[in-house]
Amino acid sequence: MDKGTLLLLLEKFRQGTCSPEEEALLYQWLDALDADDSLPALPAVEMQQFKKNMQQQIWPAISRTRRIGRRIATIAAVVVPLVIAGYFAQHHFNRSQRLPFASLSWRTIKNTSGQLQKVTLPDQSTAVVGPFSTIQYPVHFPDHARPVKISEGKAFFDVVKDDHRPFSVEDHNGIRTVVLGTSFTVEASSSMHLLRVAVASGKVQVEQKGVTAAVLGPSQRLTFSEQSIKKDSIAAADLLAWTNGKIILRNANLQELLLTIKYQYGITATTTLDISQGNYNLQIPATMTLQEVLDIIEKISFRPKIHFTMKEQKLFVN
Repeated sequence: MDKGTLLLLLEKFRQGTCSPEEEALLYQWLDALDADDSLPALPAVEMQQFKKNMQQQIWPAISRTRRIGRRIATIAAVVVPLVIAGYFAQHHFNRSQRLPFASLSWRTIKNTSGQLQKVTLPDQSTAVVGPFSTIQYPVHFPDHARPVKISEGKAFFDVVKDDHRPFSVEDHNGIRTVVLGTSFTVEASSSMHLLRVAVASGKVQVEQKGVTAAVLGPSQRLTFSEQSIKKDSIAAADLLAWTNGKIILRNANLQELLLTIKYQYGITATTTLDISQGNYNLQIPATMTLQEVLDIIEKISFRPKIHFTMKEQKLFVN
């Protein structure tokens, strides 16, 4: 299709005066973009969405009383390629993050000890893997991305900056944290249906099912649970405490308290109490035994006052 015809069809599309045949011709031109090796192919759903939103993306809703002239053609000749290029650049970036990684060879780090485990990733980024935590990463990162998975537990990532290969951490529910270079902690618990991201430096984008849930800066934290998505702040020292062998809780509810026990000692607690209740403050070395920690918590607990019972390696809270 020559440029003059394209511009005419685009303008008629903007005005809503395209005939079915003209719309079909315009969509055929859009479909032909898939065959251009210089542009990334889009899935059918995304291409259809692009078609649907073309009118809003190419020109603002400004009324015109004149027919297409040199001024319109000149502006359109510049705007159309820029908009299309920008659109495809953005979708290429987003789509590249979602490309399947099944063909990659993955390495699994399963920390079964009560100690921290430091791992150097293929790009020289580092991960501090918490006790009883599991992460996975490719033996070699691909050219366009640096994917990491966390299936359970807690890990702190210090990411080497790479503008061309975004670094991402994804949990079992498909919630992804995407960065270029920063340091942050990810916590995931499948049994308690919770994911938490906290940023120590830089900035991260957290996505749920391909939709941005939040952008976090230093000392900001995002928590996904079955009930809600909560964004709050956390002191940098508290955020990093567990990587330095300390357990710190401030105004924590019962859920956060039980998560801390799970992450540090690999024990999942069972309770009929309301886990959203409680206001616990705790600062202890991570070298303390589980029983020592439970004894302290029983003494300081209030509203609700809790008691722990261990039976056959299962922890009950009442």
